Amino acid sequence: MSKNISKMKYCACSSLRRTTRAITQFYDKYINIKSTGLCSTQCVSLVAISLHENISVNELAAMILMDQTTVTRNINVLKKHGYVSISKDADDARKKVISLTELGTKKLDEVLPLWEKAQNKIEEGLGKDRFQDLLNTLHDIEKLVE
Repeated sequence: MSKNISKMKYCACSSLRRTTRAITQFYDKYINIKSTGLCSTQCVSLVAISLHENISVNELAAMILMDQTTVTRNINVLKKHGYVSISKDADDARKKVISLTELGTKKLDEVLPLWEKAQNKIEEGLGKDRFQDLLNTLHDIEKLVE
């Protein structure tokens, strides 16, 4: 075995993937898919759509750094439940845009307090300064790898 293999325990990729899975599970527990019908990734999509009305799948995928296939799958689930609508762009009929429906807005209003509880738990556990440092570091990493 290579001597360098021991350095893999310090791998940013594997560490961040483990942390991402853990944090997703943590938020999913608070959002409670059984009662709300949403998982955290769908919640993130609804928030992004509410902030950027009439957004395309490509734009949404780029914004939340997910692949287009996963975003499309999530959007189809959200559409099936009536939380989003998909229509043709007024300026370009070839382009489809996603909008939050009234039911989607109500669902977001239901889920946001649950998300806030999870968020507050993380902030309390790390402390506000360390939490802000974490967010800044994650943002810096995003910019570094673009």
